[in-house]
Amino acid sequence: MKKMLLAIVALLACHTMQAQYFCTTQGTELHYVNYDEAGQSLSNETVTVYNVVKNASGESAQYLAKIVTNKTKNNTSYTLYNWNYDGNVTTCQEDLMYGPYIKSDSDPAKYDSKARQAMAEELKLKGDNSFTIKKHASAGESIPDRTYSLIFNMLKNEINISGAAYMGEEKVSTTAGKFDCIKISYLKRTKIVLKTETVRVTEWYAEGIGLVKSESYNTKGEPDGKTILVKIVK
Repeated sequence: MKKMLLAIVALLACHTMQAQYFCTTQGTELHYVNYDEAGQSLSNETVTVYNVVKNASGESAQYLAKIVTNKTKNNTSYTLYNWNYDGNVTTCQEDLMYGPYIKSDSDPAKYDSKARQAMAEELKLKGDNSFTIKKHASAGESIPDRTYSLIFNMLKNEINISGAAYMGEEKVSTTAGKFDCIKISYLKRTKIVLKTETVRVTEWYAEGIGLVKSESYNTKGEPDGKTILVKIVK
């Protein structure tokens, strides 16, 4: 019962008077499960909220994600998300340099803008992978396309996000709770050398939380994978 009450308090703390689509309660953990195309658990992801800043102009926070892949060696990886709210629009950018930086056995405590820039130059990062979420956007309202590329494992990765649009608002229930979400859909095309893969991605975001659910399908309409928020811990 005590654990249940703590979970409820954490959920309410993230939701209370929040207009942005991310949690600003320092230390909160968001737990996700990532599934493959067959619906089998692929990895577990723990996202920790930290570096929360609140001021008159808005709010910001970072999400540190630890991903543990099932049934593989050296199965732990990390990524970092930078969230910002300016009083009107929420912006999120995945820091694509953080994972490779940590993988290179560099000290996480020394990761700063200088280290990020050095890694970006090494991996030849180009473009902008940030995206925005507008509160109560109208269904059918389009979202700007975005393209970015980088060298990963000695191979050039090119990612294009197109045809993105808001799909209205929808309630989503998971083991973490019930959420009022804004629904977004887009096409994601990934090109690695001569191989290109295109999937249709649909995502649900809740105010004061961030991502609640994500589903992807290939061009034949077959499942390609999904991510579900399963628990919130304060």
